[in-house]
Amino acid sequence: MEFFLYLIYLVITLVVVSLGDYYFGLLHLSGKDTFEKQELTDWARIIPSKIVSIFESAGSLQYGLLAFGLSAFFAYVWTLTGGLIGSPHYTDSFGNYFFLSFIMPVLVLAFYSFISSEILRAARISRNSGSFLARLLNQEIPLLSGIFISVIASNLAVYGLYHEISFLFVLPNVLILMALLILRWNGKVKFGGIRVDREEEEVEDLGEDS
Repeated sequence: MEFFLYLIYLVITLVVVSLGDYYFGLLHLSGKDTFEKQELTDWARIIPSKIVSIFESAGSLQYGLLAFGLSAFFAYVWTLTGGLIGSPHYTDSFGNYFFLSFIMPVLVLAFYSFISSEILRAARISRNSGSFLARLLNQEIPLLSGIFISVIASNLAVYGLYHEISFLFVLPNVLILMALLILRWNGKVKFGGIRVDREEEEVEDLGEDS
């Protein structure tokens, strides 16, 4: 029952965050003051196109879907880990709060470039080799999206089914994850001087060299 509820929340979260990203771009980043009704309410067009653009962000819909699915599954298993070291994963205990929190997603977000580079180096694979692993790890946005959205869905499923963890933990945790993911989709996230958007780093480096 919990897993099916998790899947429902996974889809709902993906839709909600996609809409949040669309309106963030439209209202905050577009620079427009007036909008047509179709721009604001044509959800039948907005939602599918936004979701597909997330999966295709690295140029491959198939690899994007695979990366999203694998990272979502990893994150779901991660949120269950608290139950292996203490009380069941849905109870009000420190271990469960840790594994359900935004800590792991934020660390992956902040250090994804380093993590993916180290994995490829250990496997002795070039990032541009075209191998399965290289192409999979190049799906940064789908991979991060799967982790963030899966942790959000797990929080909602655990709270919605059992009501044992604190709502005052779930609400800010979910909002933080949603906000960070939307900001990352738009290349707006920085952590302590670490610019997460690699393309902007490369542009800055070229500017300094010249």
